[in-house]
Amino acid sequence: MRTQLATLMFALVLSSGTTSHSQCTIFSPAVKLNSSTPNTTSGGCDINFDLYFDMDANSGGKYVYVHIWPNAQYPTLTYNNPPNLTQLANAVATLGFYHFGGSLYMLNSYSPYPTVANFKFTGLSIAKSVGSVAGSDRFTIRNITINSQTGCGIAQEFTADVWQSQSANAQNVHCFSRGLNFFANDPRITGFLICETPRQYRFQIRTIDPDGLTVNYKVYIDNGDGIYNAAQDNIEIASGNNINLNSANNYTFSSEVLGYLPYSNQKPEADRALWIVVSSPTRDNLSLARLDNNCAPLPVQLGDFNVRWSGDQALLEWNTLTEIDNQGFEIERKNNGDDQPFRTIGFMSSQAIQGNSTDKLNYSFLDPSPIRTAVQYRIKQIDHSGKTSYSPVRSLSPRNLISQIHPNPAHDQVNLIFSKKQTSYWVEWVNDAGQRMGQWNGRGRLTIPTRSFPNGTHRIKITDKQTGQTETRTILIQHQQ
Repeated sequence: MRTQLATLMFALVLSSGTTSHSQCTIFSPAVKLNSSTPNTTSGGCDINFDLYFDMDANSGGKYVYVHIWPNAQYPTLTYNNPPNLTQLANAVATLGFYHFGGSLYMLNSYSPYPTVANFKFTGLSIAKSVGSVAGSDRFTIRNITINSQTGCGIAQEFTADVWQSQSANAQNVHCFSRGLNFFANDPRITGFLICETPRQYRFQIRTIDPDGLTVNYKVYIDNGDGIYNAAQDNIEIASGNNINLNSANNYTFSSEVLGYLPYSNQKPEADRALWIVVSSPTRDNLSLARLDNNCAPLPVQLGDFNVRWSGDQALLEWNTLTEIDNQGFEIERKNNGDDQPFRTIGFMSSQAIQGNSTDKLNYSFLDPSPIRTAVQYRIKQIDHSGKTSYSPVRSLSPRNLISQIHPNPAHDQVNLIFSKKQTSYWVEWVNDAGQRMGQWNGRGRLTIPTRSFPNGTHRIKITDKQTGQTETRTILIQHQQ
């Protein structure tokens, strides 16, 4: 089995216990750790991460600055004015960005005090997306590096403040959020994806807290943008609760190899990354890890797939939105509720030139076999290398053999109108005592005299002589007094 080791990145959703002022509320913040490397010179730890947060949309806002301190050195500032050099002396990072009138870019200096230490600009980038709630924007600042004086083997706790200015060169504070606390590297999450279809994955959660940690986790499929957003990354595929990480299990939880059908076998979900979302009742933040999907894309993106009646036969119709190296499709069928596996009833070659297309292609298949009971269908896609993927399952129930029974309740006679006029049927009549009252052949329409039948509930069993399909219906005999 070939595995594709995922490039893993941690993230931490920061504490919401913050102080804010005016229209500058910061919420759903997160940190995705890209690397944590011991610094042999200082004995500390160089941490590279991406910073995420949601902020109330403010049409007048222009300049935003973020200051980060080690938790033990955090000063509680009033933000009557922008923080000065003395107040930022212990900050491990200051960074800023401009957003106004459609412009969005990182600032190359701290305008109020350009000589501030640990200002971050080189190599940084910023993106903006929809926020997790109405009236908010989500910002992602990538590739921040901070130099912590604490070793990488110790949980790194930081506190951040965010403030915004509308004035030229950010000389005045118009709003702020204060006291965002987060652990940057605990618990630690690793994992990988298995590329064979259907996709599978495995992950591990480990704490470096000597007192241990109780955690819960959920696993989501990324929506394709590579950024965790609780409102958009909402396909949950697994969860676990009250997992104790302690000395008894080496402070580690290891999942089994997990699948996530039907998503692991269909585009676009099977081609996307996974998010591991970990929470703890003793931590203010969530810990996130992204398992990158570096697998070869699935060859076919299936659009619609439906099954319906066409005359006396089942018609399967489907379309593809994308095809890559596609050989074709096997059509599979089984009886509903049957323990037997699906069996192949046909094959259709790809319409795409050499199996490759980005156009919408339509396919149809008519099942020639009779349907005597409810059946299930699925499409098995096969590419030229032999790899396969499956469509969702679709069901089809048999048509009624009788379209009308009248009158019911019956007295002198009852008329049976058959669904197919040119088909021969065999009809058996049984009363409520289980006694056979008569047998008839019929086609199109059958009239049965009932004057001699006793009052009560009777059953008729109709059999299609061509297909063998059967149907049982109830008739009430009620003679007039």
